[in-house]
Amino acid sequence: MAPGAVVNASPAGGATDGSLEEPKKRSREDWRKKKDLEEQRKLGNVPAEVDEEGKDINPHIPQYISSVPWYVDPSKRPTLKHQRLQPEKQKLYHSSGGWYKRGLQEHCVATRYRKGACENCGALTHKKKDCMQRPRKVGAKYTGMNIAPDEHVQPQLTFDYDGKRDRWNGYYPEEHMKIVEEYSKVDLAKCALKTQKLQEEFASGKLEGREGRGSSHSL
Repeated sequence: MAPGAVVNASPAGGATDGSLEEPKKRSREDWRKKKDLEEQRKLGNVPAEVDEEGKDINPHIPQYISSVPWYVDPSKRPTLKHQRLQPEKQKLYHSSGGWYKRGLQEHCVATRYRKGACENCGALTHKKKDCMQRPRKVGAKYTGMNIAPDEHVQPQLTFDYDGKRDRWNGYYPEEHMKIVEEYSKVDLAKCALKTQKLQEEFASGKLEGREGRGSSHSL
């Protein structure tokens, strides 16, 4: 090889990927045709551009928004997909009907103290500092008696903007029906007591005396 000869070596990493090539420069005539086409689309004389999903692109949207960067989409097809929220970045939220479990677990009452359980009541789902029962004189850790049932392991719920502010989420109509039934029983008891009182007054003659005084006043 002669000295001073230039060797065309391929760049490191193999051949250049043709899909990531920079856009070629347009001539002045091409830019003028493009501007005329954009003006006609804004006036409504030419149909609007269509993206890969078949949706029309508003011709009044600026070019720096509708045009896709060459390093993102090599096809350089006009679209607004890159401006929308990408599926891999979307957060998953729980439905508005989901809520925390209430009450205690059924058939989960232990007969002896388990290691790591609450020293006060013996439940395995919380520690002594989080126990809601009254402090026992001698805890279940030492007596092994009256072991409290375990609570439900609550799920980690993630709600969206509306789910966080839904004041009726987690509301159980069955709880309100218990209150309605209680008040209805009280009303029935009041009616029965009033009926019994009227019957006693009628039997003793007090009710007839009241009716007689009422008729004399009317005369």
